[in-house]
Order: sequence, then C-alpha cells, then structure tokens
Amino acid sequence: MVEPIGYNKKKACEVLDKNGIDLLIASTPVNVFYTTGLPVTHVAPNPILYVLSNQYPNLSMIRRDGEESALIWSLYNSVEEFSWIPPNEVYRIGSLDAAVKMLLKKVEDWELGNKTIGLESYMPRYQSEALQKRFPKAKFVDGDKAFIEMRLVKTKEEILRIKKSTEVAEKAIEACIDNVKLDMSDTELLQIARRTMIDEGAWGWDHLTMNIGSSDPEAPGLGTPVTPNDIVRFDFGAVWEGYISDVSRGVVIGEVPRKAQEAMDYMIQVQEYCADGIKPGVNSAEFREEARDYLKSLTKRGFYLITAHSIGLECEETHLFGPTGALGIPFEENMVLDLEVWLNVRGQGLVGVEDCYRVTSSGCEQLSKLDKNIIIK
Repeated sequence: MVEPIGYNKKKACEVLDKNGIDLLIASTPVNVFYTTGLPVTHVAPNPILYVLSNQYPNLSMIRRDGEESALIWSLYNSVEEFSWIPPNEVYRIGSLDAAVKMLLKKVEDWELGNKTIGLESYMPRYQSEALQKRFPKAKFVDGDKAFIEMRLVKTKEEILRIKKSTEVAEKAIEACIDNVKLDMSDTELLQIARRTMIDEGAWGWDHLTMNIGSSDPEAPGLGTPVTPNDIVRFDFGAVWEGYISDVSRGVVIGEVPRKAQEAMDYMIQVQEYCADGIKPGVNSAEFREEARDYLKSLTKRGFYLITAHSIGLECEETHLFGPTGALGIPFEENMVLDLEVWLNVRGQGLVGVEDCYRVTSSGCEQLSKLDKNIIIK
C-alpha cells in the first residue's frame, strides 16, 4: 500500500471533532481522491473510474477517529497500487443500487444512524435522500467546510506536485509565446499548449483559458486570429499527479497599448504587495481591505479584481479573499495560494497577472518563475 498524499488522520480527527461530525462522506472526485488516493478524477492516467461513476459511484467514509472506508467499482483490481485504505475496508459494488445498500449497511454497522453525518453539497441526490430516509434520527450537516479545513494546509508531497504542475504550465505558456505570430489562430495555440503539457509528463490540463485582445478568454478555440498590438493572454493550469497550477502571462506582437501597459504595471505592484503582506497569522478578511486600499492608492480607474484562492486538487479550492468576500481566517504556513489581480482595459479585456505562492513562516514563496511583464515580439 502507498502512503497518503495530503490526507492526515490526526488532522481529520481534529476537524471532525471541531465540527461535531461523527461520519464524513466524500462523494465528489476531488475529495474521494484526497481521502483515498484512488484515481477517480476527470484527469487521471485512465479516468475510467470517473467516466463510469454514473453507474458505479466512488465514495469514501471517514469516522471521527480518522479511520476510512471506501466504495469502488467491483472490476477495479488495482486499489492497493494507489490507496492507503486497508483492503478489508474497501467495498466493491457493481451497480447504483448496490452502492446505496452498502453505504446504508456500513452506517448501520458502525451504529451511526442517529449521529451527526457530514455530506458534501454536491453529493448526488439519490445518495443523500437514501441516507435521510433510512436514518431519520441522524443530523445531516454540510461537510464542505470540513473538507476545506483538511485540505487548506498542504503536505510536502502536495507542494512538490503543485510546483511540478506549475513548471509544466509555464513551459506550455513559454511554448505558446515562442511560437505565436500574426494571424495564427487561438486553436493552433491551444494545440501547442496541450501537446507541451503531455510531452512534459502531465496527466493533462485543468484549464486552457486565453484571449486575443477583447475576445472571450473563457471560450478560446473559435479560430480567432492573433492581431497586431493586441495582448494575447495565456492562463493555464496543468495537472501533475492530481494537483493543479494556475499561471497567467501575456504577449503582444507590435506595441502594448499605453493604458494596458499602465494597468499591468499597477497589477504587478498590487500582486507583489499581497505577496509581501501575506504571512501566517494575518487575517484574510482584514488583508483584503488593505490590498484594495493599496490598489486605490495607485489608480481609481476601471473595474478590478484582487483574489487569493487556495489551489491544490482544484484550481479554486476556496477563496481566502476575493471580490465577493473573504473567509476571515488567518493564513497558515504551507497554504498554497494563487494571487491574481486584474484591471479591465477597454479593447483588451482584463489585464493583469497571476502566480502560485506558498505561505512560509515569514511570507510567501513564489512557485512560478516567468517574467511578469507583457512580452513584446
């Protein structure tokens, strides 16, 4: 059996005790992967467990003592190659009905039918309704917060995987910048990005966001051509052994529009202000206001975004702070954050920069290495 990647039994016990949860059930791919190591995510060497989860669901169950059990497709015979859960705690199922029956049986076997059970908000309805119908005396609570608390502070192995994922994303961005030329389509650039990530050994890509000038960054691949003096922005995230990165850089063929260059200069300063100011113990809600005030001291022009989101198994695990609010919790050592700052510029869309950082005992370590300035070709 393998060792846990990020899951920590002691931490799980603390979180469940703190939230008064007797049984926490993971039903989404990221949390099943986190608690079992099983390759159930949409980007895996073979995502068959994800693909077939509509017929053979994958679940993990954590008791208050931190002990785990898992439900998995009956034909999958490589559990011990990926998971640290003891074989006698892995229950194999061959249908939706069998999965529900086994889930209910284990709750009964553990005598937790009248206790507090944490469920993910994205748990399939047929699973949550079956639990609530069978155990009317149980108290069902939101388990999302418990999973986030477990995942926010990263282990050494998790940090290594995020660093490698970041390296791959940056190599894909570099490849696109090196190859970009006038009239080249966004479709061609996306092909370069995908090929680079796979060639570098990544499992795949989490996101390939990009825009050319004012084109929609969330919908590239429509054949939009590279045009003179328009920023081509690459916002990529690779997947390295389950873990995600998030880096953004821009390139221009010709000249950077004056207002866009001013915006980028401001955004780099704001990002560096955040990286310098975020330390263990600093309250995320209070720092959000400080970062906003700093931006306003530089410029009052335009719509802006300042976000610090946790990154790991998901691109945006949770927002420590962002446009809509903040968690209001202190930063901790070995949290991994993506600091992204944007200012809207007419004709160019959002102009800015984003990078991955690890919170250290004294500040932030930047994991991404590319020059932050817009590249001019």
